Amino acid sequence: MRGFIFAAFLILCLSFQVHAAKLSAYGSRFSFSGEEYSVSFSSGNISIRSKYFSTGEIGRFGLLRTISDPYSSVFSLRPEVSVHQRNVRQSGVAIGMDALTAGFSLDERPLVFVYSGNEYIEGALLFAFPGMADDESYLENGLSSSHFPILYAGIGGGWKFFRAVGIASFSPEMGVELFGAAGLYWGKYSIYILGGDTIPIYGRRDGRTWGLKVSIGEAGFRSDFSVVFGRAPVYSSDFLPVRASIRSELEIHGLMIYSSMEYSFSAKGKVHKRDRIIFRYQGFSIGYDTEGGAIISYEHDVLEIGYEDRKVYAEITIDLGSDMVAAEIRLSSDGSAETALSISL
Repeated sequence: MRGFIFAAFLILCLSFQVHAAKLSAYGSRFSFSGEEYSVSFSSGNISIRSKYFSTGEIGRFGLLRTISDPYSSVFSLRPEVSVHQRNVRQSGVAIGMDALTAGFSLDERPLVFVYSGNEYIEGALLFAFPGMADDESYLENGLSSSHFPILYAGIGGGWKFFRAVGIASFSPEMGVELFGAAGLYWGKYSIYILGGDTIPIYGRRDGRTWGLKVSIGEAGFRSDFSVVFGRAPVYSSDFLPVRASIRSELEIHGLMIYSSMEYSFSAKGKVHKRDRIIFRYQGFSIGYDTEGGAIISYEHDVLEIGYEDRKVYAEITIDLGSDMVAAEIRLSSDGSAETALSISL
């Protein structure tokens, strides 16, 4: 697959005109971008974005994200290709325009997909071939979907204040799963009711039955709340799984307050809770994370220093004598160092 991507990259490079372009490098990533395209190299992977052809990571947003975990997505069925990040799970290729796009992936879970849509209605088909088996597939809590082919069919749409999406997933070995979501939205206000689930495209997952997502917002304030309930317990020793979270941002006279709370209760009775709160004002930030500890930072012009995840760090932006050239250096107390260089052509 990388040979195909590299050949396509060479063709694209020969067709691009080098004007109004920008070169940048950050750590192990190098990128070259223009008005209608961008090319990035990261961790041995090539990411290309252009009007009719894109390649990169396809699991972080859009179609594959919604199919993989619809309860944590924004219900979009449009394929989205992003720049490769660390710990890439699924790379892919997308070819076409906004109204009609097709693509494939040959990574951990080989798959093909096709999408068509407009501002009112959209539909997508995705077929996942058997992939790499996960290491925990021998456990008794359900079969691993990695061993079996799965077909997904999704349709979504909306008009004015209403939006709905439905996804059917089918595998001969695992049967049929149905997922649906419907809701109302107006600006920063929305409420969605979710029901059912999809067959997990990777490994196994505890099934969900229904959930609720609510967002409210005004100028200087936004809050998002979600709660998801799992399937009723089969064994007397199990519990009803629950996962809930709330995230809020409030701005008062230049003071920004961000807070988040996450809570989960598993079928085995295991509780996980994480809280985070941060205050920001005129370059100063101070806060606390129940997992990462204290958060302190100060940012001014070209300098940023701080303490987060139990590490001290310092970042400085260096002007190299031109508005077209800049460099960044980030040092951390764990011994790591990162550099970035940006050149506008």
